[in-house]
Amino acid sequence: AQRELVARLLLIRHGESQVMVDGVVGGPLTCTGLSDMGRAQAAALRDRFASGTESPIDVVYASPLPRARETTDIVRPALGDGSLPVNTHAELEEFRLGEADGLTWDEVRERYGVIEVAEQDPYREFIPGGDTRAGFRHRVALALADIAEAHHGKTIFVGCHGGVISSAMAVAFSLAPNQQLVELPTVVTSITELEIFRGGGRGRRWVCQRYNDSTHLHGTELDPRSQDR
Repeated sequence: AQRELVARLLLIRHGESQVMVDGVVGGPLTCTGLSDMGRAQAAALRDRFASGTESPIDVVYASPLPRARETTDIVRPALGDGSLPVNTHAELEEFRLGEADGLTWDEVRERYGVIEVAEQDPYREFIPGGDTRAGFRHRVALALADIAEAHHGKTIFVGCHGGVISSAMAVAFSLAPNQQLVELPTVVTSITELEIFRGGGRGRRWVCQRYNDSTHLHGTELDPRSQDR
């Protein structure tokens, strides 16, 4: 039996954000968008799409957080005919840390022991008003499935976050929520390409075509791996 492409997802991590520079939790109350470096990184990604080397984009989505939306807005003129609307999907938001929004990461560790608790129990809310690890992954999986079904056979640009991309990869590779031995870090403005297929006697099937592709930053001062920060 033939398998059918449900959708092709290009998951884009935002550029360097101001909250990354400031070392604070950047939730909906605190995120102010990109740093100057982040805007330059997003512009490099825009130029990459403008060069015509990427698959043509049919649909554009973004997380509601300013750093993801600003990245998407910078790249958007190079997508499709340059006038594609940006669809905001609330469930593409990064891992929610509830009342820790705006705290420094040192303050988060002091108050909540966030890393230790998260590793012990992926089903427990370890910050009031925040996500559980398992719940976050489920949220991301449902959001991407809904987006794919709404745009059958299309190539979709998704401006989002490192945690969203890591969760999508975990879903694609069927990693358990309590998996601690695999890390999936993502570079700012990187492209992760996932295809969702249906049929072929195997039900729904995720195919990873590439992960963490940031060649537009390689060899430049914009590449965070070449910087101390």
